[in-house]
Amino acid sequence: MSNITQILNKSLIERNILPQIIKWIPEKEALILLGSRQVGKTSLLYLLIRYLAVNKGIAEKDIFYLDLERIDNLELLNAGVDRLLDYIYEQSPEPREISGSGQSPENSRKFVFIDEIQYLDNPTNILKLLVDHHSDRIKIFATGSSALTIKKKFKDSLVGRKITFEVYSLDFREYLLFKNERELKDLIDKHSPVPRFSGTGHSDFSQLKPISDISHQKLIKHYFEYALFGGYPAVAMLNEHAKKKKYLEDIYNSYIRKDINAIFSLENITAFNKIVKLLSLNIGNLINAQDISKEIGIARQTVEKYFSILESTYVCRFISPYFTNKKKEIVKMPKVYFYDIGLRNRIINDFRKIDERVDAGALIENVVFKNLLKRAETVENIKFWRLKYGSEVDFVIDEENILPLEVKLKETDNLPAGMVSFSRKYKSKTAVVANKKTLKQKNGFTFVPFYLI
Repeated sequence: MSNITQILNKSLIERNILPQIIKWIPEKEALILLGSRQVGKTSLLYLLIRYLAVNKGIAEKDIFYLDLERIDNLELLNAGVDRLLDYIYEQSPEPREISGSGQSPENSRKFVFIDEIQYLDNPTNILKLLVDHHSDRIKIFATGSSALTIKKKFKDSLVGRKITFEVYSLDFREYLLFKNERELKDLIDKHSPVPRFSGTGHSDFSQLKPISDISHQKLIKHYFEYALFGGYPAVAMLNEHAKKKKYLEDIYNSYIRKDINAIFSLENITAFNKIVKLLSLNIGNLINAQDISKEIGIARQTVEKYFSILESTYVCRFISPYFTNKKKEIVKMPKVYFYDIGLRNRIINDFRKIDERVDAGALIENVVFKNLLKRAETVENIKFWRLKYGSEVDFVIDEENILPLEVKLKETDNLPAGMVSFSRKYKSKTAVVANKKTLKQKNGFTFVPFYLI
């Protein structure tokens, strides 16, 4: 049985990002999927392979999956493009061109899937040669676990030769699918479809309808578990909390404590681990690199370097304040959130229930941040607003229509003072208050349960 046959026999759950990738298949560019380990990049390659075989009728012999953690595959690609082409056409001889056959472009190409491309000695050269000289016959898909490593390995930007997609752990809707709760997922979709914020404004939540108490309680139960253990696909599919913790322990030890250190040759691993824990304890708070450098006893430049590594490896994200004076965004302190809240909770080793925690509000705020990633055009468009004295808004989506969004742990229909101040100052067309249960419109504000974000 070929490895492609084995892949096609796997039980797979679709991801929201899949249609965005599929539409680029006919184009010449290599498609690169970036994201941390264990978020499902390999499964996305499998889903793309299944799409090609089942939906487009591509023969298995024309699909190649190369896992670069296998030494034989790594040696094959490091030997150069000619060796790869020899291998491809040894396995699947090039078909004759059939003039006027109506054959689709997909059926005349080979499809090569490369898992963990950062292991290659010179990925730039291979992608340039394949895209520039063989894109009519070969389509390349690849994954990588570190944007910064890819940037270092790629000798130039490869503009016009690659399209990059960022893959995150499961958002809440995907999480429900992995928990075999399709009816709840469909209920959320019915109440709150997921267009981009840009250009949609108030219409994002125009289909507001009551949600039954039974469905609400089920959704809250799942949401609070998601806020404790996060969205790694393998973790989501486990039912026992002890097993979830063990899996997160393995990710923490293998990815943060070993892989990142090995990739970047960190000069002070102890300081790096302290920074990771400090950030974990301060999700949703302002982060001052100078204060951290003094507390840990290392140079500010080293702190900022470690921040960059954590962002590029999809551990956490620093979001900027919103100002109409763009220069101020560069100099003001950012806030920090983790791409996966389960990993964050493992770092501080705290899996207590939501109602037992002093950081419950910050947890929910972090989960909302994670789910905003599917609505904003880019993560850079997710900001926050805070005045020197008092007024603040948790998130501002800075796109065609500015949208302020506040997160409240409890059920509420009170208008947050910061939101009112922001809306008056910047004349936002609408504003959203994500809370535990309230679902209504009030004075131009939209109140929604946070599981609808």
